[in-house]
Amino acid sequence: MRYAEYAPSPPLAAVADCYWILEGHGTGVPEPIIPDGRLEIILHYGVRFERHHLDGRIERQPASLIVGQMLAPISVGYRGIAGVAAIRLRPAAARAVLRSSAAEVTNRAIDLEDVFGSTATLRERLALASDDPGRVRLLDAWLAAIVRQTPAPEIDHAATAIAASAGTGSLLDVASAAGISLRQLERRFLADVGVAPKTFARMVRLQAALRRIAAGQPLADVAHACGYYDQPHMTRDFGRLAETSPAAWQQCAGSLTQLFVGR
Repeated sequence: MRYAEYAPSPPLAAVADCYWILEGHGTGVPEPIIPDGRLEIILHYGVRFERHHLDGRIERQPASLIVGQMLAPISVGYRGIAGVAAIRLRPAAARAVLRSSAAEVTNRAIDLEDVFGSTATLRERLALASDDPGRVRLLDAWLAAIVRQTPAPEIDHAATAIAASAGTGSLLDVASAAGISLRQLERRFLADVGVAPKTFARMVRLQAALRRIAAGQPLADVAHACGYYDQPHMTRDFGRLAETSPAAWQQCAGSLTQLFVGR
């Protein structure tokens, strides 16, 4: 499996965190994707991924889709040769693209074509592109054509501040630095990011813990470094957002799962 991330062009840096490309052969074995606090626009130019539901259903993803903020992991896999080109939006950029509240797509994956029309030509050109830079140029041009506004600076500043503190900073201080009240922060964050600021902070902190555990750090050290009260507090957050335990994450051997631990 090959996975690579690329920066957007400067005019789109306020909207897109990165573009990513994934190619490779899959056996169909599902792996969990952990919530990371960002929306994704995904275009398949190879076999489509499949989502495995807890009730046993297996649902093939649309050829192109928007994945909103997820409050629990989703289990996905693919069988055959995948080709995926995707846009990872900045946390506060959802409304700049969707033109509706980000909360409307929270915990949902919706067909991109229901929002923006056919993506067949774009996906065909992505498949025919000779290299990743060519695919990145296609994504950049497509995104530039649909963006109608830039993210609200106050909410973008707040999301950046929460991420910079690895989810451990005071939300009251975040709101004050953004020039808005805590109540405004909570209301506008839900509309622009898709989750409450406290939930976003938990996601950011969880991702920091996932990275440290994957790097081999002892669990007690991870809990302390990531600002949890104690190890049981970290375990509760893992159960809530990752539906696993820190000890189980230590043993995680999946290749797909690890790619989507926030950097």
